[in-house]
Amino acid sequence: MFSLILSILFSVLIIIIFRVFGNLKINALQSIVFNYFFAVIYGLIIWHEPLNINAFVSKTWFDLSLFMGVLFIITFFLLSRSSQTAGVSITAVASRMSVMIPVVAGFVIFNDTVSALKIGGILLAIFSFYLIFKPEGSVQLNWKNIALPFLLFLGIGTNDTMMKYIQHYHLAGDLTLFLTMVFFVSFLVGMVIMLYRIIAGKENFSCKSILSGFLLGSFNFGSTYYFIKSMSFFESSVFFPVVNVSIVVLTSLIGFFVFKEYLSRINWIGIIVAIAAILLITVA
Repeated sequence: MFSLILSILFSVLIIIIFRVFGNLKINALQSIVFNYFFAVIYGLIIWHEPLNINAFVSKTWFDLSLFMGVLFIITFFLLSRSSQTAGVSITAVASRMSVMIPVVAGFVIFNDTVSALKIGGILLAIFSFYLIFKPEGSVQLNWKNIALPFLLFLGIGTNDTMMKYIQHYHLAGDLTLFLTMVFFVSFLVGMVIMLYRIIAGKENFSCKSILSGFLLGSFNFGSTYYFIKSMSFFESSVFFPVVNVSIVVLTSLIGFFVFKEYLSRINWIGIIVAIAAILLITVA
């Protein structure tokens, strides 16, 4: 339970720091690239054995770590691009609705228990995402841009499901080593993209990105580490809805009380529904 709470808190801190980055005009792409660099450093510091290439290549999860490293950075770009083209609300709903993929995988692949209370709680959780992110008035949906939120839905859902699969079948005490490899691949891919943009004159290098990357990397490593660690204590159909709903509720409340963001009556109803969903799933 302690690992679950830490995972949620670190995830909320990541969202808050991105909010602050926007206010301070800090380059998000460069910060994310350096975030992966510092996350690798954290992994190397924590790893307690002599490090050599065979320590990575000989593991059964090695090929999967390469895939996950690329998927991490691709998902980020989808999130960024979808926010700009399809809108923040639609992007937020798509990213959180992706919880359906690991939940279904929990029943099909990992043989999670099925009960009426649990199913009801999961459905309530999914419905709460819509209510929490629903803006006032009608939303103008551009069907030309619907592909990006859909790809984001698939990307985040696949990411969560693969993390559970790897944790369940392959890690066996290699969590730190696995994360180090995943973050290293993400760093390499991100560095190539960042250097291309700088050389092409599309953006300038900012020294502030190193410090912001350090802060982001600290939260990101903690979030991912405790996220995977806490997976082993809960069924997927319980873990993913509870984590996602908790993050959404906490960030919405912090946005309202700290950043003075507006929440409509529908949004508040969504928060109440989300809390009810957590209680139902927990009881189940």
